[in-house]
Amino acid sequence: MPSSDVAGVNDTSRRAAARLAAAAIVTYQVLLLIAVIVRSDIDVTHKPVSEYAIGRHGWIAVTAFLTCALSYAALAAAIHGRTARALLAICALGTAGVSVFVADPVTTPLDQLSTIGTLHVIAGLTALVLLPFAALFAGGRLNWLPLAGLMGHYALSVVIPPNGWPPRLLFLTYAIWVVLTTQRTIRQSRHPAPPLHEPATWRSDLD
Repeated sequence: MPSSDVAGVNDTSRRAAARLAAAAIVTYQVLLLIAVIVRSDIDVTHKPVSEYAIGRHGWIAVTAFLTCALSYAALAAAIHGRTARALLAICALGTAGVSVFVADPVTTPLDQLSTIGTLHVIAGLTALVLLPFAALFAGGRLNWLPLAGLMGHYALSVVIPPNGWPPRLLFLTYAIWVVLTTQRTIRQSRHPAPPLHEPATWRSDLD
């Protein structure tokens, strides 16, 4: 197959992966909203998102976490850069772990967590902390957004209940970054780099 045809196939695959990533992350947010509506007994100002996976209708949150993991995996397939792709792949595995290892109730003391609950915490923290660094290595004008969201998360956690709105706003920040990155990736795949002897004016349209 000619190199131009291979490049075309690769660009098509990147666009498809990017669209899947965007659709999955939006679905994730919608599923979380449905979980909030269905589980009105859970106080959104004090309980973490993981609480929705426990007990009645827990499958909604579990499906949401798996959908988020799919989004990160698809984005890893869509973007360039080995470091960013590797970090996103780890985030995808961590988020999948959040769904597989259902959390203990938030009231459980740390020294009394079950093995499954401990694995949930490790998987969740891995994805939560590493995604901003994946964004930084992925590039783009808004690559700082997840890191700003993470810093805002810790700042808010000082003044309001840390398990309520701070993580929800953080995950929304991550979702916005994913959508914006997929849009940039699609634009890049439609406007390949010109030959080296041509001015690189196309770069102004990428970010």
